[in-house]
Amino acid sequence: MKRRYHLHIPGLAYFGLTLVVALAAMNSQNNLLFWIFGALCSGIVISGLISGLMMIHIRLKRLDPQFGAVGEPMLIRYALVNRSRFLPAFNIHIEERAVEKGLGWQKLMPPASSWVMHIGPRETVHGEAIFWPMRRGKACFFQTRIWTTFPFGIIKKSVTFSQQQHTLIYPQLHELRPDLLRAVSPPSVMGMRTTERPGSGEEYFGLREHRDNDSIRSISWKRSAQLDQFVCIERSSPSPPKLRIIVNLTVPTDQLKVDPGNGNDELTGRELEERAISLAASVAHSAHHAGYEISMIVAGMDVPVIGMRHSYWHLRKIMAALASIDLDAARDSGQQLPSIDAERAGLVVIHPDRAEPLPETGGRTEAMHITGRQLDSIAIRPMGWDLHVAHRRDAEKGQHPTRQKVVAA
Repeated sequence: MKRRYHLHIPGLAYFGLTLVVALAAMNSQNNLLFWIFGALCSGIVISGLISGLMMIHIRLKRLDPQFGAVGEPMLIRYALVNRSRFLPAFNIHIEERAVEKGLGWQKLMPPASSWVMHIGPRETVHGEAIFWPMRRGKACFFQTRIWTTFPFGIIKKSVTFSQQQHTLIYPQLHELRPDLLRAVSPPSVMGMRTTERPGSGEEYFGLREHRDNDSIRSISWKRSAQLDQFVCIERSSPSPPKLRIIVNLTVPTDQLKVDPGNGNDELTGRELEERAISLAASVAHSAHHAGYEISMIVAGMDVPVIGMRHSYWHLRKIMAALASIDLDAARDSGQQLPSIDAERAGLVVIHPDRAEPLPETGGRTEAMHITGRQLDSIAIRPMGWDLHVAHRRDAEKGQHPTRQKVVAA
């Protein structure tokens, strides 16, 4: 924890005025000027004393930040504790300190700040700062600074707290065309198929003894009459459709055979890779909300294979894997993919652009191959806020969307 006093522009102007009054008083020996000089010096002393005593009892803790997503607001909460028994605190500003060499959060999102108006003695107040992520990746937070200019706005007293934490920024999600999932879905009846285990489906699985909580509709009356006891019909368990996503990142960025396409603006290899990752996240998000079981393989990167499941936490696991991909890491072009020839699942292979073919995929040939360049034609619109429109609108109003002050008691 580091404490510092700073002089900002109002404070410099106040000190300049004090110096001018002091010189005028000494030259003219005017009592009124000496009284004014004394009052100005008293303001400096009182400001430094009050702010110092007030800030010395403040403790800050950054609460565990949740995940963020490109195009969505990310909320960071802080707990401020006033340990003083009698002295309250006023006008507390909270901001994250940037780390040199672009190793922290500032490489992924613009700065944001929070403001708390009042903290009573022995009280705990929560402040909130709203960040707007611009890029995916791992956001690291190291130091948080609180500062105040109370009571006269002359001296800026700051205290810096060290607390290392990190969170993941998920890729940008897009709303995809509804026919995309239908094109890769395996053939099935009403989008579902049955498994070899009992459940709550519609097809016949077998017979079993009657239980107390069984419905009267599940009783097999003919078989019950033959056995002279109640027997119930067991239904098969439905199995949701499955989708496997393969992201082809086997080719390094500088070796991509980038096809400029028909557009006037050319995309770089790194931009195409980011679009491919965003497209994979969008496909996984759409498939999850459509009831699919999802699996993902990132070819060429040191990312574990994610198995076939359907749950909210499984989707979070996929998003976290995509967010943590380091495109500057070495690529493994000889990676062997797991055998997937016998599974009844749709297969989507996502490439950055026209690149080298994938490693062996276990004999599977029926797959949909799409590229990051096709994102504009596949996606209907980005999900969340349009950051470019928000920045342009706020710039016209003379505001900044990340400089929002939030007060939470």
